[in-house]
Amino acid sequence: MGKRRFFELNFAAGLIISLGILVFTADAQIAANAAQRASDDAQRRIESFEKVWSTVNEKHYDPTFGGVDWAAVRVKYEPLARAAKTDDELHGVLRRMLSELKLSHFGIHSGNPEFGSGAGEVGVELKSLRSGMTVFRVDKGSAAEKAGLKPGMVITFIDGRSSAEILEKLETAIAGRDLTDGTRRAYRERLFEASLGGEPGTEVKIGISEPGKAARTVTVVREEFAGEYSQPLGNFPAQPMKYESRRLEGNIGYISFNMWVIAQMPKLRAAMREHADAAGIIIDLRGNPGGVGGMASGLAGMMLKEELSLGSMRSRESVMNFSVFPQPGAFGGPVAVLIDHGSGSTSEIFAAGLQDAGRITLVGERTAGAVLPSFFEKLPTGATFQYAVSDYRSPKNVLVEGRGVDPDVKAELDGEALAKGIDTQLQRAVEVIQKKGK
Repeated sequence: MGKRRFFELNFAAGLIISLGILVFTADAQIAANAAQRASDDAQRRIESFEKVWSTVNEKHYDPTFGGVDWAAVRVKYEPLARAAKTDDELHGVLRRMLSELKLSHFGIHSGNPEFGSGAGEVGVELKSLRSGMTVFRVDKGSAAEKAGLKPGMVITFIDGRSSAEILEKLETAIAGRDLTDGTRRAYRERLFEASLGGEPGTEVKIGISEPGKAARTVTVVREEFAGEYSQPLGNFPAQPMKYESRRLEGNIGYISFNMWVIAQMPKLRAAMREHADAAGIIIDLRGNPGGVGGMASGLAGMMLKEELSLGSMRSRESVMNFSVFPQPGAFGGPVAVLIDHGSGSTSEIFAAGLQDAGRITLVGERTAGAVLPSFFEKLPTGATFQYAVSDYRSPKNVLVEGRGVDPDVKAELDGEALAKGIDTQLQRAVEVIQKKGK
């Protein structure tokens, strides 16, 4: 073998060995990086667990935690948190830990895609009725309206998944939680609405059942929400705002809004001025889950002639009142407020406070019983942690959490009537206003 050939072979062998060393080194570095990431992820999960447990320990409004041994809860769940292999697994552990408190407004919000994702919507509000998951409202100009969806239609499946299949994971998630029946219904409704969502421009196939008609499938092309969004408030994200003000037959004002967010306040002031000459006003809080607690006092001041309190919040450090100050030109006529199982938090403060004061008549169903002022904080995992910092008691010292607010006039929503264009609860509220106006 010549020297040149010998050199070429040795050079090739050396190159191959060198490449092998480089590959080995690269693999080793990748493995080391992966191990470091896994270690960092595990550390973030432990830090998240620590933040949740410690925050509740230090800031829960009741130092006895309602009789729950919070130290023992840590002993029970910390090993599970340390054993969690993913963020989602940890978040499940944290939710189970918080459920030991048996209270609303304690939760971990991680945007799990199993519970709906995408910026597109169809534009409907659903109600869980005896007839099934029923279309309650259809937004004007929405994708749902364009596709022919109407109130009273019952949804039987979404993209081939039956109601039972859609609800399966939710039912498992809330099985051990101490929730009111109303809150469970509201969770199911929100999940169905989220399941209708997806990326704008994509299709969703919806099974529809109507009284006296053959079952059919409606295809809806999802659209981006075209309305206004509220401004983010701390770690509370921007929310789509829906609002309606109109005059009903009999010179009755009607106001409806989907959430208590600051950007709604100018609209509510304008609506109250618009209906200043009405025979009465109906404020529709059905399905309104709450929002900024102080707004209840602001709206109440537009229909009161004297100062009062809508109730009180008690934290570890203090007791604060939801004080109401009358506004110039406050409406003095009869007011009916529509409530149901989806009315929570600030909606319940408004309803309970003015009910105790004798200023309004509540019409509909018992509210959610989920009314604890709370804060939102980001966890190291990126999830949002919600925790309550005080309780709420009505002016008559009634603890509304876990109980709800009962209507003065009970009225159920009827699916078959909805299909005929009749909102039985709104109809009853109109009757209340007409009776008080005589």
